[in-house]
Amino acid sequence: MESAGQVVSAFNGRVIKEPRGFIKVIEWILAIFAFATTTSFSSSTIFRVNCEPPKTVKFSYSYPFDLHEITFTVPESCDNGTTKTQQVHLLAGATAPAQFYVFVGVIVFLYCMAALVLYMFFDDMYRRNTRMVIGDFIISVVLTILWLISASAWAQGVTDVKEYTDPVDSNMFGNDKIIAVCGPVGACENVQLGNFAGLNVSLIFGFLNFGVWVGNLWFLFKETPWFKGSSEQAEPETPYAPSSMPPNSNI
Repeated sequence: MESAGQVVSAFNGRVIKEPRGFIKVIEWILAIFAFATTTSFSSSTIFRVNCEPPKTVKFSYSYPFDLHEITFTVPESCDNGTTKTQQVHLLAGATAPAQFYVFVGVIVFLYCMAALVLYMFFDDMYRRNTRMVIGDFIISVVLTILWLISASAWAQGVTDVKEYTDPVDSNMFGNDKIIAVCGPVGACENVQLGNFAGLNVSLIFGFLNFGVWVGNLWFLFKETPWFKGSSEQAEPETPYAPSSMPPNSNI
């Protein structure tokens, strides 16, 4: 109980007003938005097979975008009286970049919480222990790089999701005849494509996180002994000014 009381009494809320604390709160919030907008996304595509009568086909998709596991059935042909169907799989997915992006977001979310606890309850120890300061800076460099890599990979992943869920762009219609009944021009047509606004927002948060972490590195670097040592060496020494008073002479 005594140690818990000491920790509580050491609480320093003013750290949140400092750049390293204030920016860490922003990073924590942005990380939540980054992985939440990705994992909560869900949409669907609808197209129509122009047989008699026309048949509407719908398939839905969401995180983790394992699209090649999505299947739907279409008529094998438009011949009158035919009952045969064809089962179709989407060509590819974007599972790996989506999961990596969410993984980075969750790791950053947890690290920001731990760092805020360290700043607010153990600030004196943090300032005195150069290993903690250097460790915080190095971990932040790694997380900054991970944001850039994961956001870039996820940008390609979003492009793939848009392409493979569009029957036209993925060549399900037309001469390639991935869907046999849609081979003739005009035999099939899109009715509704997915709404990818949520994924576009998740991408914005990814690169925004990267930008904020890059800016935060400067404030963390200023806490390291590398910066403080170079600053002390750069301070000019006060030059010696000889006294303008003449030396005392004995009369």
